[in-house]
Amino acid sequence: MQHGFYFDHTLCVKCHACELACKAWNEIEVGPRWREVVKIDSGTFPDVKAMNVSIACMHCGDAPCMSACPVGAISKSADDGIVAVDGNTCIGCGFCTWACPFNAPQLSAMAGKMQKCTFCQTPGMERGPGMPRACEEVCPTGAIQSGPMPELASKGRERAAIKLASIAEAGVPGLMIEAAGRFGSGE
Repeated sequence: MQHGFYFDHTLCVKCHACELACKAWNEIEVGPRWREVVKIDSGTFPDVKAMNVSIACMHCGDAPCMSACPVGAISKSADDGIVAVDGNTCIGCGFCTWACPFNAPQLSAMAGKMQKCTFCQTPGMERGPGMPRACEEVCPTGAIQSGPMPELASKGRERAAIKLASIAEAGVPGLMIEAAGRFGSGE
């Protein structure tokens, strides 16, 4: 079953705890960031909108980094959908970073190889499937959640329903579109 991340930008306070936990848990050298918090803004003063986003490898269903790798160093687990880089095969060309829409693979200056989020499955430091990822565990607001994609999709639908219900106007009917058939029920 495909695993991944759910991120709620409305809860992120840009404390960078997720970045630090990721680096510490995975013993990542200075430089590469397997998870990074960025601020996205738009508009001009006084009508400015901004949000914080914690970005990491999304372990894509059809990972573009995998098809971009000329030596086949990137693979996707059939069991949990985690996309991994084989450091013994990687030549550090960077094609995977160019192909990734999230800029997830990062070059390790020490190893000369590409690295990225392992979903806390770094050899010798694996977190079991029921455990939270390091970034998720330290997030003080609960903005990051991980797990099987059907469960995460269910959480997303639930939050969207709550948001729609809270902005409904008196006398105006709410509208819910059933997405379970298309995206899975999460049950």
